[in-house]
Amino acid sequence: MADSERFTTNDDPAIERRALFAFETKGVDRFRALPFPSGLLRLYGGQAVAQALAAVQRTAPPGRPVASCHAYFVRPGDTDAPIDFTVSRDRDGRSFSARRVAVEQGGKLILSMSALLHEAEDGPRQQFPMPEIPPPEKLRPMSDCIAEIGDALPQRHWPFWRRKSLFDWRPVEPFRVINSPAESSRKHFWVRLKAPLGDDPAEHQRFFAYASDLHILHAGLAPIGIGFADDHLQTASLDHSIWFHDRFRVDEWLLYALDSPATMGARALGRGNVFTADGRLVASVAQEGLVRMLATPRGHML
Repeated sequence: MADSERFTTNDDPAIERRALFAFETKGVDRFRALPFPSGLLRLYGGQAVAQALAAVQRTAPPGRPVASCHAYFVRPGDTDAPIDFTVSRDRDGRSFSARRVAVEQGGKLILSMSALLHEAEDGPRQQFPMPEIPPPEKLRPMSDCIAEIGDALPQRHWPFWRRKSLFDWRPVEPFRVINSPAESSRKHFWVRLKAPLGDDPAEHQRFFAYASDLHILHAGLAPIGIGFADDHLQTASLDHSIWFHDRFRVDEWLLYALDSPATMGARALGRGNVFTADGRLVASVAQEGLVRMLATPRGHML
């Protein structure tokens, strides 16, 4: 697909949703995901994380959901090529299982993930309190925020930010694109999948994993006054971790509460806590990403 065509390609969330986890079985613990139409310039990191998680779930013992997963992004992925997943069953104990998955395109590793699975157990509880913020019904959808930005959003970002999304995002704070005075790294987004899912908790986990890669790195930019569309800024996800604390539904509103403890050495660390609308802390996320300031502007064209 030519670069000029990507600006006019309409991503279809219905097709994406059906295709994301429609794996072909290629052997014992080996799976393949076929590409689907996309206007993106490269594979979205959240897709690779979610599909790797789905491959792990396919090897899980009955009644043993994923408790955590830790992924490293090795190289950029291609939206037009199949993705191959090879799962290694490192251990199945009495209550825990350990898995590793290699994610490849064309025989080259693009992502590696380790995961821990744990049978549900009762135990004492404590959690961070949910932040006091406005409900999603009082906030504008992200699509309205992007439309308001207009041509201030550089053209190279159009394929991603102007695409039709699987999720309804509602930013609480003003959504920053260009450079502005430094501000707190604490950012909050309400998010939910636009179409309803069934009752399988594993399905809700992997769709949340898809969403969790968005916005978290931007928390590290706010305290240094840099917007993600800065012409000199180069960013990329380096690693991504999720801890699942409790069950949730991703087709109901979740609050993604983000912050960043540090940005230095051309890397930023973002963190996120995920709450249900009634205040339960159901997941935590951490991601480190590249934040490199280039001497030469990237420009507004691809």
